[in-house]
Amino acid sequence: MSNRPLWLPEILSVDGEWEDILPNLYFVFEKDFPRGHPMYDNRPVWWNRTIRPGEKYEEGFWHLITRSDKQTCSRLLDPRRAERLPWCAPTILHSDATEIQIWDYSESSGRIRTYLWLQDYDYLVVLEKRHQRGRAIAFLITAYYVDGERTRENLRRKFQKRLT
Repeated sequence: MSNRPLWLPEILSVDGEWEDILPNLYFVFEKDFPRGHPMYDNRPVWWNRTIRPGEKYEEGFWHLITRSDKQTCSRLLDPRRAERLPWCAPTILHSDATEIQIWDYSESSGRIRTYLWLQDYDYLVVLEKRHQRGRAIAFLITAYYVDGERTRENLRRKFQKRLT
């Protein structure tokens, strides 16, 4: 990733034991989101703060480092997603950068989501503009490493059918 934009940090190493990796990942998340207070389109970025019983971290964090496993119906560490966690907030903050392809798309659920695709680096952030507690916010749905041609093709199709 030699010519990456100056605003895009290095990826993190996720080598090692899970119990060692997880606190390091959460440190980045906490710095960038709860303490960083990122904004998108003049809206504060919120995330799912629900902490499930027996868990230590909020759901919004888990969605940035894990992916659903169809066989076990649980979320498992996705190393490529997790190592790019430092990219999430900067991608949102630099959404006007030429490296980011951005569009709104109407999902089959009727919800309109905003896609921020760092296409040359295979990284995607998905936000949803909402009104909560009387304020306009940008809700962080997920962010992930785009890891296959099928996923890229699906994103291109959504871009072709974009609202804006």
